[in-house]
Amino acid sequence: MTLEKEESLLGDPIINSQSIDACGKDLWQEISKPGNLIDFHPFCKENPVEVWPGSGSKDKVHYYNGLVLERDFTTWIEGTGYDLTASSEDGLQFMVSWRITYKDDYYSTLTLTIRQVLEQGSERKMEQFGRLLDKYLKQVLQGLEYYMRTGKRVTRNQFGAHRLFSPPVAEK
Repeated sequence: MTLEKEESLLGDPIINSQSIDACGKDLWQEISKPGNLIDFHPFCKENPVEVWPGSGSKDKVHYYNGLVLERDFTTWIEGTGYDLTASSEDGLQFMVSWRITYKDDYYSTLTLTIRQVLEQGSERKMEQFGRLLDKYLKQVLQGLEYYMRTGKRVTRNQFGAHRLFSPPVAEK
C-alpha cells in the first residue's frame, strides 16, 4: 500500500493530552510495563501480553463490553513512546500513538493520537465516531493521571461509562 493510498484511508487524527503528576521517566516506566492498561484504563477488563517489550510487542485489550482489540506495536522509542495498530476480528482498526513530553522533575505530559483506518465510503460514520473516541482518550488519560498521582488502580467506568467500550453497570 502506498503512503498516499494509506493516508487516504485514515480518518482525521483525534489528539488528547494530559499533564501527569510524575516525571517523564516514571511515566515511561508505567506505560512501557507489560499489561499496564489494567492499572489505569477505566474500560479495560484484561490486558494479556503475548510479546514484550519493543517494536513487535503484542498484547490484547479486553473491554468490559466484550470487544477485544489486538495491539501490534510498530514503533518503540525508548523513554518517549510508541506507535501501534489496534484491530478487532470484525475489521475495526486504529492507528495509535503515545508520546511523553518531559517537563521537569515533577510532571510531564502524555499525548495520545488515534486515527481510525477507514473502509471506502465510511467517512461520515467516522465523524460521529470521532466524538466518542475523543471522550475515550480523555477518560484513559484521566485514569493514567489518577494512577500516577495515587498509585491506586482505576475502577470500571471511574470517570463515566462509555457506550462503545464499557456501558453503565446496573445498580444492585
